[in-house]
Amino acid sequence: MHRTILALVLVTYAILSGSIFAEPNSEVIHAQVLQIVDGDSVTVSIAGKLVRARLADIDAPEDDQPFSVDSRQSLFDLCLWVHAELTSITRDYYGRTIAKVKCNGVDVNAEQVRRGLAWVKKSAKDRTLHKLQTEARSAKRGLWSRESPIPPWEWHPSHNYQPMEDSYP
Repeated sequence: MHRTILALVLVTYAILSGSIFAEPNSEVIHAQVLQIVDGDSVTVSIAGKLVRARLADIDAPEDDQPFSVDSRQSLFDLCLWVHAELTSITRDYYGRTIAKVKCNGVDVNAEQVRRGLAWVKKSAKDRTLHKLQTEARSAKRGLWSRESPIPPWEWHPSHNYQPMEDSYP
């Protein structure tokens, strides 16, 4: 029991202090989802501290992009005010917390892709995500209902937008 509490405190401190994990952390962090930022970001409470977490390996439509509202609403329906488990926690180049997130036992990273409301990053090693994207595209779900959906990293090239896949270790 004390080891679990100590591990939680240490991991929480590492997340909040901005230390960069060389490898994803396999520890499960329990949190409460307090806010849905967009289709691939949530704000959670971990041991009373607020942490913004981006969903690993996916990229949802930008605010002014088609399906951005649908993507955010989907994540809202899956996660708002529920218990979440964060795993594979790491930091990207910009210091953002990146994690696989489960809400009520549902892998929301995968579910957003399955629903056609997020793209899988090319750098994603999880073959299941790529398979789910192929299935969503074939079924023309969500953003795949459009003839040629434009991924976020191409939507705003003038803003020098860099896909987060370039910032993974």
